[in-house]
Amino acid sequence: MRIGIKHPAFKSKHLSVEQASFFSGPKLLLDGAVVKKEKGGYPVASDSGQTVLVQMRYNLLDPIPSIKIGEAAVEIAKPLRWFEYAWIGLPMLLVFAGGALGGFVGGGSTVVNGRIFRSERSTVAKYALAAVTTVAGAAVFFVIAVAIQVAVGRKR
Repeated sequence: MRIGIKHPAFKSKHLSVEQASFFSGPKLLLDGAVVKKEKGGYPVASDSGQTVLVQMRYNLLDPIPSIKIGEAAVEIAKPLRWFEYAWIGLPMLLVFAGGALGGFVGGGSTVVNGRIFRSERSTVAKYALAAVTTVAGAAVFFVIAVAIQVAVGRKR
């Protein structure tokens, strides 16, 4: 999903962000072309021809980054609230049940939940799909854990 960035320095040029995918981070685009990252951010030519530094920061839970153009923060999407982060991160509790395996499966489910919460579904659908993803992640974890125990038990 692409999100347009509104800023006074970019009225004729179209600056936008492509949200993070499952395997790659977010991308900054200027008139549809990906801008290459350099030290400290993304140098972009504004409408006046002056180079402006754009910085993007994101975390794995939220595929939409926070944007800073020059010294000004630009809000491109409403920030997630604490309880949304809590719901998104619920699968990470699998770490306590199964260490690395729980972290791997829980982390994958958590990333999927973050994408769900940034989709254009209704609020009820977001919570319901995230709950299904969390339960599915727990089921996958327990199936893999049992399979590992059975496989290790046979070698003894």
